[in-house]
Amino acid sequence: MSALTATSHVKVVAIILSYRDALRTQRCVLSALDEGVDGVVIWDNSDDGGESAGSIEVCDPRVELIVSPRNLGFGAGVNAALASMQTRWPGASALLLNNDATLRPGGLSDMLAHLRADTVVAPGINHAGEAVFLRYMHRCSGAQLVRPMTGAFAFPSGACLLLPPSLSVGPLFDEAFFMYGEDVDLGWRLLRSRHWHVKSTGTVLVDHEVAASSGRRTHFYETHVAASHWLLATRLATGPLDRVFLKLCRGIYLLARALVRSLREHSAMPWRGLWSGYRLAVVRDREHRRGL
Repeated sequence: MSALTATSHVKVVAIILSYRDALRTQRCVLSALDEGVDGVVIWDNSDDGGESAGSIEVCDPRVELIVSPRNLGFGAGVNAALASMQTRWPGASALLLNNDATLRPGGLSDMLAHLRADTVVAPGINHAGEAVFLRYMHRCSGAQLVRPMTGAFAFPSGACLLLPPSLSVGPLFDEAFFMYGEDVDLGWRLLRSRHWHVKSTGTVLVDHEVAASSGRRTHFYETHVAASHWLLATRLATGPLDRVFLKLCRGIYLLARALVRSLREHSAMPWRGLWSGYRLAVVRDREHRRGL
């Protein structure tokens, strides 16, 4: 299948979610514009009456800023931004880009060289000093790895992805995931579909700050990490018995994780986050199923 490159008139629109961080969002937008994207959709999830969005300087006609009336979370926010993108740039290819990430010079052209009609392009990403290409999720334990091993499957990082036009129409992500885990779920669905391929560029094209929006020692972070693990135990299961097994394994993993983090940080927050994450996962999964 031939490459869908800029020479074949494929439009590329950057999809950027912003949450109360105008400075990082501005820097991200500029890096995308400098790389020659045809447009940018900023979906502002700040839920602060437009105060944060008002601090984002939109001085390029290619940029469209949409202020959400409430914080939809990452997955639902991206899905909504993709739907909005199609009204102005129908048939475009979406470049998903975290607002705390920036493209390196030449990054977009390198990604376009790997783009096919059935391929999701995953660039190499500098995650706070660590070069990461594809990540791997161990289906039973839930551990994320940087190298393949038995029982693990590859998934592309949600920090930056270039989607073919046919996948850029949305909905792309499972909206039960508010934050974290949606890229793992996407990678699993792409793998199981057998119609799509994930291609790594093999070179680092993006710089990404890790957990810039949520931090790593907050109740928010602990809650949503735990919730994503509980949801993934359901999403990655291949049948009822497998679902029970995966939930048991995730329970053991999360208990061990909370113990280690609470001892290391001398805080009960990981335990509180584990409990609140479990309750959140149950609620969001129920709401999502009703929505279906």
